[in-house]
Amino acid sequence: MPTYSHIDLTRYASQALQRCGMLADHADQVAARLVDAELLGHRSHGLWLLATYLERLQAGQIATRGEVRVLSDTDSAFSWHANRLPGAWVMHRAIDEVIARATSRAVVVATIAECSHIGCLQSYLLPLVERNLFVTLSATNAGVASVAPFGGMDAVLTTNPIAYGIPTRRDPILIDQCTSLGSNTFFTAFAQRGETLPGDWLLDAQGKPTNDPHVLTAKPPGTVLPLGGVEFGYKGFGLGLAVEALTLALPGSGRRTKPDKFGQGVFLQVLNPRLLGGLDAFLDETTWLADACHASRVREGAPPVRLPGERALALRREQIRDGVALTDDVIVRMKTWSDTLDLPMPASA
Repeated sequence: MPTYSHIDLTRYASQALQRCGMLADHADQVAARLVDAELLGHRSHGLWLLATYLERLQAGQIATRGEVRVLSDTDSAFSWHANRLPGAWVMHRAIDEVIARATSRAVVVATIAECSHIGCLQSYLLPLVERNLFVTLSATNAGVASVAPFGGMDAVLTTNPIAYGIPTRRDPILIDQCTSLGSNTFFTAFAQRGETLPGDWLLDAQGKPTNDPHVLTAKPPGTVLPLGGVEFGYKGFGLGLAVEALTLALPGSGRRTKPDKFGQGVFLQVLNPRLLGGLDAFLDETTWLADACHASRVREGAPPVRLPGERALALRREQIRDGVALTDDVIVRMKTWSDTLDLPMPASA
């Protein structure tokens, strides 16, 4: 695959967003998050999404002007209504505010209603764990229903990701996973490439397990299985319900009003170990835990234990150094918009 400078890709994405009406400071933040998703290896939430964002901008589904409305603000918590402003820019502001408050507070909580899509959760963990804050982050879309309750066939929830950032004395542990067997964007990408899934991760409209991603756009549509699949999906279903409460009920903007699919709810919480049991004790424990996992014996011929986020961080360092590898489908989507916007493609290395 051809490789590109992450700086050039970020500049290109920002320019494309600006040509579709996004303010420069908003576009810079959105572009940075898309490229960071590529750096971390989250291809479905990387530059593949740029074309989707450009389409939404032109359709008026992402706001290009407006203000964040404060719903409530207390000593250690705040709640915003983002009025469909760009999700990455809203998140950048929220993280700055959380960091400022967490210097003197053990717990800080933020909720956001109705921002546009925020992208890869794992990317947002980094500036927080770098400050030795323990992070919980979740986001979901009240206007998308693709996951049926366990045992059911009618979609009620969506793929409901949740992420945790756990500092250690070395690399942090970065957990970012759906409470279903995959994200909606993940399945869309498989369908657009004409590929079948690695396993029977979906149900068709009759409730039969399948590896065909096209069932999600069939009439009537199929559904995504919760984490745990056909047999143990009650576990993912339970976690998905918790995410719904955190990201939609707490911000006060959820499914009961039947919104469209272009707004997200966000829950962000940070804990400051310095103001709880002490930072040294916290880092001693998390580092011991990471080391013990790495030291675990594995079966013959199996690779060593890898912690969540370990491969993503290694790939990020590698691609910052050597260039970002883009798949053919991403390049095709970018070239289409380059032609539309009369914007030169970034040069490959």
